[in-house]
Amino acid sequence: NKPILEAMPELADQGIKALLDDVYTTGNRFAASELPIQILRNGELETIYINFSYEALYNAEGEIDGIIAIGHDVTFQVLGHKKIEANEEKLKLVIDASELGTYEFNFSSKALESSDRLREIFGFSGKALISHQQFLNCIHPKDLEIRNKALEKALIDGNLIYTSRVILPDEQIRWIETRGKVHFDSENKPIRVLGTVRDITAEKTSRQKLEESEQKFRLLADSLPQHIWTADVDGNVNYFNQYVYDFSGFSSKRIDEEGWLAIVHPDDREANVKAWTDSISTGKDFLFEHRFRKHDGTYRWQLSRAKPQLNQDGEIQMWVGSSTDIHDQKEFTEELERLVVERTNELAQNMKDLANMNKELQSFAYISSHDLQEPLRKIQTFSTLLLENEYDNLTEDGKEQFKRMQNAARRMQLLINDLLAYSRTTISERIYEPTDLNKLITEVKMDLKEELASHQAVIESDKLCTLSVIPFQFRQLLQNLISNSLKFTVKDRDPHIQIASEKGLGSEFEVDRLSPTTNYCHIRISDNGIGFDQKYNERIFELFQRLHGKDKFQGTGIGLAIVKKIVENHNGFIVANGKPNQGATFDIYLPEN
Repeated sequence: NKPILEAMPELADQGIKALLDDVYTTGNRFAASELPIQILRNGELETIYINFSYEALYNAEGEIDGIIAIGHDVTFQVLGHKKIEANEEKLKLVIDASELGTYEFNFSSKALESSDRLREIFGFSGKALISHQQFLNCIHPKDLEIRNKALEKALIDGNLIYTSRVILPDEQIRWIETRGKVHFDSENKPIRVLGTVRDITAEKTSRQKLEESEQKFRLLADSLPQHIWTADVDGNVNYFNQYVYDFSGFSSKRIDEEGWLAIVHPDDREANVKAWTDSISTGKDFLFEHRFRKHDGTYRWQLSRAKPQLNQDGEIQMWVGSSTDIHDQKEFTEELERLVVERTNELAQNMKDLANMNKELQSFAYISSHDLQEPLRKIQTFSTLLLENEYDNLTEDGKEQFKRMQNAARRMQLLINDLLAYSRTTISERIYEPTDLNKLITEVKMDLKEELASHQAVIESDKLCTLSVIPFQFRQLLQNLISNSLKFTVKDRDPHIQIASEKGLGSEFEVDRLSPTTNYCHIRISDNGIGFDQKYNERIFELFQRLHGKDKFQGTGIGLAIVKKIVENHNGFIVANGKPNQGATFDIYLPEN
């Protein structure tokens, strides 16, 4: 439930946001293979390699409203590739740096002439000659048979070649490759042999390591629940890991006979071949989504990627690829798109319903302001005339009932006015203006001049904020809160109302619902009235909620609901705090525009 760059801040400087912004803005799909990313693990940055794609999601109007990301960690494969490349490079360096030792052997005299490099290969120092017997003594006993068979063959066809081990004077064992050409006389008898000896110990060792790396790569590839494959420079697939056979149910022989396209869905084959051919001809990474046949005859979506492996000259040596099952993600995307369309349609219907409700609310406001109030005024007028003209003819009980009727009519008048005010607060046009709150306080004091005087109330206010608000709504907010304080007073205690304000960041006010990095104007209005039990601090803002009987305190229970609605219209937040018989405090937090 956090933005990705907040949850993983280490990605901020690695270009991820720019990629997301580009996809969200342009709708262009982005995909990358074996991309190195640094992520924080166990308190330390660790480099991993991932294959991933970003794809825009569209709503029913064709607008981008989200991104789906599919990623796969291919660190093991990449490290395996790099290790193989390192071993291949090492092997090439060994071969290039190797030096040849030369020799000439006379069959009749048994004399052996050798170069300095040959003596060095066999571990002999200086310019001392090496006899034929010394040469033979150096060959590993287990390899003498290999040497003798190679010589027998050479005495027939003239070509000598074999590989064997030699034991140096210091007991060190090294590998050599011996090549030679046998020269014959006119009677086809061997006269001499000229040749070379190459120390291939490093090459032999490197080859063994390479074979071990290749074996490890194959073991790793066979252990992965993913299609792993390689291809030669011409794009001919020459290796599949075991998962390919397990998934498809095809044998190695069947794939060799029918070709790898037999696994691909018939509808995807033509585009598959075109994409693969383009990559082979251009050397660009291969990236393609297609369906593979499973052993049970069903097809599942795969995301296939292949990257060319280059030598030091930048020439392609081979291709290494992988195919990842994305069937569930595909179905999820399709389901998500369906839900988006469905929810969009629901939202459109809800907006239509809301528009109808607003029309009905406007109609209600008209009825409240005109049709309902007109008969009510007649009731009030006729009851007043009856009391004025027929007062002496009424019994005491009748007089009391008429007074109660007038009080009920007044309460109904007040309720209609409050409902009308609430509806106007909800649907009125919101035009914000920079407003001096001190000026609004002065205007409210003038409006409530008689009430303040009759209650002997005192209002104290500091230098208040200047804020961008809806002026007439905020005047109504202040008037309702001050009227509330005048209404809910303690007997024999003069009302004392304090109003103060301050500005600051949300983090400075220690209120969970505020944004820590947003600037707010905090307005506090407190009084010394009857207060309320803190457990009712939410209930008092609900429509028609009263904590006291209507006979004890007048009102309709709408005033604070209007206050809350006005604060919400300003994207703000209001908190009520109170103690019985000690007063109430209302804290309002409004963001600065």
